[in-house]
Amino acid sequence: MLAKLPRGLSLLEAVIYIGLVALILPVMVVFILQVQMQHVALDARTRLEQTAALTFHELQTDITSANTITTSTSTLSTNPSVLHFTNSTGSAVTIDCPSVSTVFAGGSQNVHRLRMQVGAAAAVYLTDYDVDVTTWQVETIKNSANVLTGLRFSLKYALLGATKDVYRSANFTGQTTISLSPQTVAN
Repeated sequence: MLAKLPRGLSLLEAVIYIGLVALILPVMVVFILQVQMQHVALDARTRLEQTAALTFHELQTDITSANTITTSTSTLSTNPSVLHFTNSTGSAVTIDCPSVSTVFAGGSQNVHRLRMQVGAAAAVYLTDYDVDVTTWQVETIKNSANVLTGLRFSLKYALLGATKDVYRSANFTGQTTISLSPQTVAN
C-alpha cells in the first residue's frame, strides 16, 4: 500500500496566513508596549509611596519620643520647612530639605532631598538621590489653650532622572499629623 504524502500549503493559503499575521502582530506589539508602560508607571508610583512611608515612619518614631520641639529656630509653615528638636537622648536633631546637585546620565540636576542630622554626626538623607522633594512643610497643631499638641507634615515627591516619560510624571503627595507626647515641650 502506498503511503499518502502530506499535502503542502497552496499559494492562497500562504497569502491568507501571512495576512492574518500582518493584522495580529501590530495589535499584539501595541498591547505588550502598553502593559510594559503601565508596569513602569506602577513601579515608579510604588517606589515613591514606599519612600514616603519610610519617611513618615522615621518622623513618627523620632517626633513621638522627642523631649523638646524648638519652634523658635525652626522655620515652620513654609516650603521647605526646617524642624529643630531634641530627641530622647538629648541630642539636637535637624530635619531640612537642601538642594543637592546630582549627576544623572543626561547631566547634573539640582534635587531637593530630605535630610536629618543628629548632633554632630554626619547628616543622613531620608530620600534617594533621584527623588525630588518638591514640598516639605511642617505646621504646628495647637489646642484651644495655644499649647503645641502635634505637628502636621506635608510632602510631595517626584521621581527624576529616569529616561522613561512615565517616570518623569510620577509623583506622590502625602500628609500626616503626629501627636506629641505629653512630656514634649515647645520652646
